[in-house]
Amino acid sequence: MSRVSGIKHLRNIKALVFDMDGTLCLPQPWMFPAMRKAIGLDDKSIDILKFIDDMPTEVQRNKAKEGIHMVEEQAMNEMEEQPGLVELMRYLTINDYSKSICTRNVITPVNYFVSKFIPTGYNLFDYIVTRDFRPTKPFPDPLLYISKQLNVDVSQMMMVGDSMDDMRSGRSAGCITVLLKNHVNGHIMTDHKDLVDYPIDNLSEIINILEDSNKK
Repeated sequence: MSRVSGIKHLRNIKALVFDMDGTLCLPQPWMFPAMRKAIGLDDKSIDILKFIDDMPTEVQRNKAKEGIHMVEEQAMNEMEEQPGLVELMRYLTINDYSKSICTRNVITPVNYFVSKFIPTGYNLFDYIVTRDFRPTKPFPDPLLYISKQLNVDVSQMMMVGDSMDDMRSGRSAGCITVLLKNHVNGHIMTDHKDLVDYPIDNLSEIINILEDSNKK
């Protein structure tokens, strides 16, 4: 674990914001291709949510939303927690760090995951921002909203995720960015490492980052 970008001096972190899919839970690489197939989107360069928003009729938009909801329901039933998840949530709770979630998913899978995989007492999140909040990641707006609600400067917030959307959102908002590496996101460290402050292999490594920040 090491800092990559050197863009910002690490200040005392007060709040952490987590992506869910691929971050709090293990990656499900089949999910997004299945969503694209469900709504007839072949062009991988087009954002799924934007594609649905740009559909000409409400009937088409509702049908597409039903399609991705079916995929998300299957993904929810197959969720597995990331290694180090409970250890980190326990540490954050005991040490009074703010915890929030920022996801492009809907609230039902989030509530399911939090209640099933994080023990009671460690599973309280200050804010859960889903795709109902617009604009979504990769825009900074969801993180700026959380920062404002918490009255915490963005430089004292940490965005933890596994995707380009997470890193772009965190970087543009001014947060410390933490990339949870996996077997499908290696291109981020190869091509866009300027977006990443800390690459990690296990969520529990964040504990060391936080303890180091408190020594400064």
